[in-house]
Amino acid sequence: MAYSRGLPLLALAAALVVAAGAGPATAADRPSPPTAAAFERATRELLRDGTLDREPARRGGGLPAGSSARGGLFPAKRLLTLYGAPQLTATILGKLGPRAAARKAVKQARPYARIGERRVIAGFDLIAVVANSTPGADGRYRTRQPDKLIRTYLREARAIDGRLVLDIQPGRAKVGDEVEALEKWVDEPDVDVSIDPEWDVGPRGVPGRTEGKIKAKEINRISRRLQRIIDAGDLPPKALVIHQFHSGSVRKRRDIVQRRDVDVTLNFDGIGSPAAKEAGYRELSRRSLFNGFSIFYSLDTQVMSPRSVLGLEPEVDFLLFQ
Repeated sequence: MAYSRGLPLLALAAALVVAAGAGPATAADRPSPPTAAAFERATRELLRDGTLDREPARRGGGLPAGSSARGGLFPAKRLLTLYGAPQLTATILGKLGPRAAARKAVKQARPYARIGERRVIAGFDLIAVVANSTPGADGRYRTRQPDKLIRTYLREARAIDGRLVLDIQPGRAKVGDEVEALEKWVDEPDVDVSIDPEWDVGPRGVPGRTEGKIKAKEINRISRRLQRIIDAGDLPPKALVIHQFHSGSVRKRRDIVQRRDVDVTLNFDGIGSPAAKEAGYRELSRRSLFNGFSIFYSLDTQVMSPRSVLGLEPEVDFLLFQ
């Protein structure tokens, strides 16, 4: 998931549209992630301004009550999240404060709850590991979010009886190392994990210049690790969401293993017209796994209606709004 995706599904490039107008996007259109220094400054300002210290919003109406951590996730439930980070103003979580984002998530979920047959859980897909365009102190081209920030969004998610998905943009770091660094949060019953292969650039790549990818065997290692965390803590099932916008995002997807308590989910996040997005979703979804769909408020040529989204095949388990 990009801050404002510039590179759509390559197989359907001619049909997709970028924010500036019609026509296929190229690598030159890719947004540049923040420098490590700029992101650090934004984080310091956020910690100083008191935004993260405010009381959580009260739970909005329109969604059924009950702990989101109780029982399984997919396919009985549907998870709807708002994406981003408060330091990244191009993302929806960067445009809204934590309380306002919680209210927005509940409001966004209501029509899906009314139309669909599943219970809808609202929440956040918070970028917990942010890709950087410069090396940073450890040369990994990524910055980990401070605990205080993650704690704030988990508190807000719980205030709306929702879930928090921690998104990993690894840069040059190994995804497994980033999951380990987040493990105290993943130990919570209502915290899930998502991986953004676009920013998984390997040991020599640079985010924003190198197109990242992830292999099935790496996804399987991460899902195995999550299963062990679940078993050790006697936790309810968790989602492992893999963002993808073209076939190269995930290599050897047929080899991905669906585990007992880890709902491995391929989330399609191409940008464009409804017809192009529907075609991309059909191409990249897999019925042997769970499937997700992203909607871009500003970059899609038309925001698809809940009825249209719920009519997709295979059925959408995870929804992300950006």
